[in-house]
Amino acid sequence: MQILRHRLPLLLALVLTVATSFVASATNAAEPVLLVTAPAALRTAERSGAGFARWFDAATPASSDGVATNEALARSAAWRAITGPLGDSLAGIQRRDRQAGVGVARYPHRLFDARWLASPDAFFELVGVANRMDRRPFQNGACGETRLVYRLAYRTATMQSRLPMTVNVELRGDAPDADGSCAATARLWQPPQAMTGDEALGRWLVSADGPLAPKRLEHARISQLTTNLQSVRWPSAVRPDLGGHAEYMLRAFRWNAGTKRYEVKPLENTPDVAKLKASAPLRKELQQWLRQPDNLRALDEATLQIPERFLATEAVSVAPRGLERLANRPFEQVFAPGEWQAEPGSRTLRSPQALLRRLDDLSCMGCHQSRAVAGFHLLGVDRRGASRTFTTGNALAVPHSPHVQDELARRTAYVRASLSTPRPDPFRPLAEPLEANTAAEPATVGARCEPTRITPSANPWLDRAEKLPRISCEGAASVCEKTSVGFPGGMCSGPCDPKDPNGTCGGIAILSDFNSCLAAKKPFGECLAKHTRPGNLRSCSAQQPCRDDYICAQADGQPEGRGACIPPYFLFQMRVDGHS
Repeated sequence: MQILRHRLPLLLALVLTVATSFVASATNAAEPVLLVTAPAALRTAERSGAGFARWFDAATPASSDGVATNEALARSAAWRAITGPLGDSLAGIQRRDRQAGVGVARYPHRLFDARWLASPDAFFELVGVANRMDRRPFQNGACGETRLVYRLAYRTATMQSRLPMTVNVELRGDAPDADGSCAATARLWQPPQAMTGDEALGRWLVSADGPLAPKRLEHARISQLTTNLQSVRWPSAVRPDLGGHAEYMLRAFRWNAGTKRYEVKPLENTPDVAKLKASAPLRKELQQWLRQPDNLRALDEATLQIPERFLATEAVSVAPRGLERLANRPFEQVFAPGEWQAEPGSRTLRSPQALLRRLDDLSCMGCHQSRAVAGFHLLGVDRRGASRTFTTGNALAVPHSPHVQDELARRTAYVRASLSTPRPDPFRPLAEPLEANTAAEPATVGARCEPTRITPSANPWLDRAEKLPRISCEGAASVCEKTSVGFPGGMCSGPCDPKDPNGTCGGIAILSDFNSCLAAKKPFGECLAKHTRPGNLRSCSAQQPCRDDYICAQADGQPEGRGACIPPYFLFQMRVDGHS
């Protein structure tokens, strides 16, 4: 059963398990469910009313498994209220960048094809259900949130794949108990101990007493709907110094019950950099608001809620290199460290630089590029025989980011505390520490071998990577796979070595030939079979994540949950280009 859950014995260790039954805690109650990603459980939930079409038009026809095509969704005015702004933003990219367009052969900057959003071959499938009781400070009068994450996918006669776009439906939880606590909601997430199997889990989720009961999926519960899509990707041939460049468009929408439409809304804690830079009075007003003691305390614990008048309605995060890119640090574009001071007694605001880092950590682009998986935090399980679009060579081994893996321990502690504490501590540590670990890692398989220093710009197109002294990979037969062919920072590899305890034999794309094959509209499987070579790659799992800018992909001979680290855009489902 693909349930991410854990107990907190002794050292608060996080246990990631795939089990067929729930483990009882010391209170003889089942452990709370934190994250459900099992395909069978999610498909059961979709068939019982948690499908994507629910959020747009109850009359939208769906297949027997609860999934509606995007062509059917396009008949819904509510869906068009979302795809319209997204399409306008994509058209704006093409107007500003004449090298951007749909397709591999014609355009060096490959644009997201907005036609997928109304295609008869495309659909959104449920890939995760998240218990976010810890979001209570953001939901006045509710015990946090329930989040349903859907991912774009398609099936044609010749190809099938997921695509780099997710839609997150955020629902307000139940009201607090009479005593002001959320103990009843915490118990709501404890499933029956006798329940076994993924389908049983799905049935429980949507049951009258489950977290996704019909009354908890009403439109009145919608807090917001957020979208994240890879809007454009530049291959490594275009940005050889970075190993490629990708941009991710982030938007948010609120439900209007009167018009039965979604409306664009500001992004949580994400400043409108251009507007603030253009208006000194508005910038000063924001700074004064942030300096208020109550707001600094909220900033420190990560429960800050900046007023909408300061916020952007669209944001773009960029990859690779995460928070090294200034585009992913919006507050640092607005304020200088010298305008702030350390906050004595705080947990995260101990220097001006730390205060700005905490602000950026709360922004949409800062969040989505902090220990993320190419701009995402949850992408879904790929399981042969269970996932709708499973394709060998195009499958993730781990469905979530390293940040989510770390977060599960904190979230479980919060839910368990809610059973006995009216107001548990909502503090969240920084997703990515201000001071990176500078200790040199051994130059073994998967390690960085072409270090660079980023010279950032507010315009990410102008970012540059300055080469530093190259690192020699360990081992007589080792090689450094170069940044210029798609390996950010370089990657130590070599011939497959079954004796390497840290290595896994995997396929490495012969990039120019592979891309030419896709440009010729050949099936992905054919291109994969003809234009890859074997190589030693770093082994990975949820507990042993890949380094930044790499993704844990399935590899032959590895059990479920274990794989090999590769650049994310070597995985077909993580790139906008080449799909047809």
